[in-house]
Amino acid sequence: MTKLQVSRPVQRLVQLGVCSPSDIRDAMVEAEKLSSPETLRKIRTAERLLGMLGDSNRIKILLLLSKREMCVCEIESALKLPQPTVSHHLALLEQAGLLQRSKRARWVFYRVNHSPIIDTVRDMVL
Repeated sequence: MTKLQVSRPVQRLVQLGVCSPSDIRDAMVEAEKLSSPETLRKIRTAERLLGMLGDSNRIKILLLLSKREMCVCEIESALKLPQPTVSHHLALLEQAGLLQRSKRARWVFYRVNHSPIIDTVRDMVL
């Protein structure tokens, strides 16, 4: 059996019985799986998506659009934000795959692409 390569503090925790060598080994195996190229790609995708939720205005926009489709001017009025700011947030959310847009004459309408993330945000806030 190979000696476990861990830091001194972790060695001390093993000696005290707080951690077991088998649990540490299992965690190291799981962490190695998280380093595969495919998993790292998925982690980066999740990171970008969750980053989109790091702004209160984007969360408000998602919550408004989870109720119904709206045009940019409605969102602008509802949140009392300048049109360029609203358009910027909408573009980011659309790039993240959280929104779909459609154009009708001169107006652009947005609606949510339903996903578990939007459901989670709704459950957390509403």
